[in-house]
Amino acid sequence: MKITIKRNTAVLLSFLLLLLSMQLGEKKAFADSPITSTPFYQAYLDIDIVAAAHRSGYSKEIAEFLAAEKNPLDQKAAVMNAIYSSYSQWDDRDILNQYAKDVYGKEANSLNFNLLRGDEIFVLGYLKVLDHYMNPDTNWIGQASEALPNSMTVALVNSLARSQGSSEAMGLSYCYMEKVLADKSLVQDIRQEAIDIITDYIALYKKDVGCRDEVTELMNNSIGLIINKPQVLVFGQQQTVDSSNAKVAPYVKNGTTYVPLVFISHALGATVNYDKKQEKITIEHAYLESMPSHHLVFKLKDSVNKFEIRNDRAFVPLRTIAEALHLQVYYSKGLIILSKGIVLHPQLAHDQQLANEIRAQIEHPQY
Repeated sequence: MKITIKRNTAVLLSFLLLLLSMQLGEKKAFADSPITSTPFYQAYLDIDIVAAAHRSGYSKEIAEFLAAEKNPLDQKAAVMNAIYSSYSQWDDRDILNQYAKDVYGKEANSLNFNLLRGDEIFVLGYLKVLDHYMNPDTNWIGQASEALPNSMTVALVNSLARSQGSSEAMGLSYCYMEKVLADKSLVQDIRQEAIDIITDYIALYKKDVGCRDEVTELMNNSIGLIINKPQVLVFGQQQTVDSSNAKVAPYVKNGTTYVPLVFISHALGATVNYDKKQEKITIEHAYLESMPSHHLVFKLKDSVNKFEIRNDRAFVPLRTIAEALHLQVYYSKGLIILSKGIVLHPQLAHDQQLANEIRAQIEHPQY
């Protein structure tokens, strides 16, 4: 009864925080998020190691528990969830490398994942997400999901991780969770009360329009381009980079990928101003409000933000414009996907499949 009351109180507080974050804008929205607002460890406080993690945080005893193959995945997940709840506030941490050194004698990035069990990858992946929850690297937790394809515990944690990083990603969190809960191939290896804690919070993100399939969701939230090809896919619509110049297309030069500046900017709703006299292009967009000048400037003769002219159009390095506008970048075999909130990893078979659907839409418009 006490746990249920706590859960309901937590959900109410989360809802109030969500309303507040909507009023304050995206920059404050990170204070309330799928990773930080789903304390499912509360369903496991009858287990001593979970209670200890909640009271005191990380320890070598906890490391031994997480590393042991015999211990259930859901209990490991609850322990990790509890570790971070033990702190008075959420901040970036480095528990992942503490754990890796305690268990493997080296930092996590030095490990050979080909030699690790699925449960080991899961622990490393979840710790990595929790350490840097505001902008999590979801590659490892995605690998864990592929290594343990029948685990509902892993699938739910992976869905929470994919929901982090931006308001667009959080907006997809309900659909991610719904897909997991509807997957008949998954074994429910997690307590129902833990699932309820997660679903009670994620329900706050439910949309009136309902959920779409993953390919449609990706197409509607991304821009797809292919190196040296003028055809593009812009938020689900097939177009060309420049309707008046078929030669305009992204390209690679000296190992750097260049994309058409005006096309990318206009596709995202940014304002573009060109100063011919100063050979300067200025980009203005709401996403640039966090920058000191509130805009992004490229110059033809600049050592930092430099643009170059090809086929009478301005091009800039892909990473420069993508990072400034908070876009996720998928790049594999000439395919570029710039997405709003959806993170894809070339190393993951699931993500490769989604990316190939985008490639097919660009290369074969009638696909």
